[in-house]
Amino acid sequence: MTRTEDRLTDALGAAARALREDTLRPLTAPARSQRRPAWAAPVAAAASLLLVVGLGVAVVGRLAGTDDESGPSATATAPHRYYVEAGLFGNVVVRSTVTGAVTATVLDPQPNNSGQAAVAATSNGTFFVAGDKHETGQERIYRFRLTGSGKVSGFSPVPGGVLRPGQLADALAVSPDGSQLAVGVSFYVVHPKNGKLYPPGPADQIFVFNTTTGAKSVWRGGMRALGSGFGVASLSWTGDGHELVVLGQWCRYTSMSDETCTSGHGHRSAEVWALDPASGGGRLDSGHLLLRQSARYPYLAQALVSPDGSTITAVVLTGPVKGSKTGGGQVPDDLSVRQISVTTGRQLGVLYSRRLGSTWDTNNSPDFLALIPDGTGLHWMINGGLASHGYNGFNGWIDHGRLVPLSPRDGRAAAEAW
Repeated sequence: MTRTEDRLTDALGAAARALREDTLRPLTAPARSQRRPAWAAPVAAAASLLLVVGLGVAVVGRLAGTDDESGPSATATAPHRYYVEAGLFGNVVVRSTVTGAVTATVLDPQPNNSGQAAVAATSNGTFFVAGDKHETGQERIYRFRLTGSGKVSGFSPVPGGVLRPGQLADALAVSPDGSQLAVGVSFYVVHPKNGKLYPPGPADQIFVFNTTTGAKSVWRGGMRALGSGFGVASLSWTGDGHELVVLGQWCRYTSMSDETCTSGHGHRSAEVWALDPASGGGRLDSGHLLLRQSARYPYLAQALVSPDGSTITAVVLTGPVKGSKTGGGQVPDDLSVRQISVTTGRQLGVLYSRRLGSTWDTNNSPDFLALIPDGTGLHWMINGGLASHGYNGFNGWIDHGRLVPLSPRDGRAAAEAW
């Protein structure tokens, strides 16, 4: 099937699932005297077909998305009143989902810090943040909750959650019960004279912290054959906390001056692996492979597991790379949020799609595209803060195939959680 046919099938399925059985009239056979003439059946069938195709085209058009914000549907209701946003300068704030207004500040901006804060949330409303609160050159992990009015409550450091100078958290994911926190850690080189951080250092590692005791396990190595520049693109947990799922990306760099993993700096490959946290750490290839980048999924930008472990929800990029008069693009233009069976690798549906347009100048954290589930795994935010000057940026949550915009959408967010 073609991509359009796939999306038409998905759209019609979604429309059918949206119908409530109690709103449908029962089917009754017409009386003999009321039966239509023979010519009426094919005419009615043709009209029905046109109606279905028209509905399908309308729904596909709704699912497709554009370079502009799609706006909320008539029934869009925000699933959470507040979300937490980490900026590009280490600042972290709480915002109203509806208005975008800042209701609290978690971490102040750190203009002299080269790192960017990362955030994650549990299903019971506890948030975790990694950042450099006092601009000491060391990131630390904190936890907090939100009050009913969007204020910060119970802000405190996580035991053992101090990173060394040159270690930066570029991905966070917390187990559903909040007992384990997984941190993707990148390593930057500390300049001996000015103390600033410069990429890249050794390949990323994954730390798993016990949030009560501070005990830490480490996952590293084992993936050298795929490339020397390993990075953690996303982390997620199954609902029982028995598996940690990692989207790892590898780059064979032609230049070591940039930490990004893009077509402009070398070949990129990506794989989704499941690790067993109970094993206490080890090699990255000691788990089992769930999904790999392929002709079907040529660029896996994000990939997160469902609570039951059966489905991967992924940001997949396809198509040409678009640049501008100023410079070349970095990633494929066609973005779609797809749900993929872990067992078969087959696509189950498309939640959202859009064109990215030019990606010549992007913010990277380390990737500029982020897919963020809530604790239930049912509601998704997607952030595409593309350019350092804010154009082409988008930020919102997905509602029945459309993007409900979140403020701000100026391309300056590094991470979000709700």
